[in-house]
Amino acid sequence: MEENLTTECTNGALELWHKLLAGGWVSFAVNLILAFIITRIVKHVFLRFTRKRKLVHPAVRFLAKLINSIIWVLALVQALRSVGVDLVSILGAAGVAGIAIGFASQTALSNLISGFFLISESSFKIGDYVRVDALEGTVESINLLSIYLRQPDHSLIRIPCEMLIKNPVVNMTNDKIRRCDLDVGVDYSSDLNRVRQIIEHVVAEQPGLFTDDKHSTTVQFTNFGDFSLNLHIGAWCHTNEYHAVRYALATALLHAFAEAGISIPFPIRDVRLPHEQH
Repeated sequence: MEENLTTECTNGALELWHKLLAGGWVSFAVNLILAFIITRIVKHVFLRFTRKRKLVHPAVRFLAKLINSIIWVLALVQALRSVGVDLVSILGAAGVAGIAIGFASQTALSNLISGFFLISESSFKIGDYVRVDALEGTVESINLLSIYLRQPDHSLIRIPCEMLIKNPVVNMTNDKIRRCDLDVGVDYSSDLNRVRQIIEHVVAEQPGLFTDDKHSTTVQFTNFGDFSLNLHIGAWCHTNEYHAVRYALATALLHAFAEAGISIPFPIRDVRLPHEQH
């Protein structure tokens, strides 16, 4: 009886195997398994390449995902054909649905195309501090549809890629050196030559500012203001020390102007009330 049971199980397994083989399900499974193995190999190759070349570029990750997607699509098409699925009807229905979805997702498509151009341009990278319109922050991630900025108050903001293409993007940490700009106004009775000498002396005393010929400090007169003679100061510093150096420069200028008797005027308004009528 045990031999008969074993024979029946064997015959049943063989019959099931032949049915799966004849129905194309074995080929279906083989195609999916091969797609899984090939995509894992592609991912490993790209990771090894990026580590060897020391690349952390979104375009590399996008290319790896694109190749894996193509492999999966080809494998799935071949697998469905092996089980007799009518791909022509499916593709026709997908085409009609694609047109409807395309009209409904024009913004997403625009962001997708914009994201591709942003990644290919490499105008900024993760970790850069950028300004877009009235928004600014540190780039945390770069995707095909949007980028994420970590703002100074530590809030996270998502900016669509289309906005980055249409508006100027200022990368403030693209270089290791950055100009420390500061505007200041002095009283109309001040001697501008003396003011200039004081500013240059203060800049020369600041350890975080460059004073060599290649990065010379500029002190320019900008305009006659309503209450002050306005000057613009441009000195160079390391990008990662910008805010600390700018604060130190402003503090030192206030002390130097106070010691020299140079005042920084503030707006004064005379308020006159109408006389009471009797």
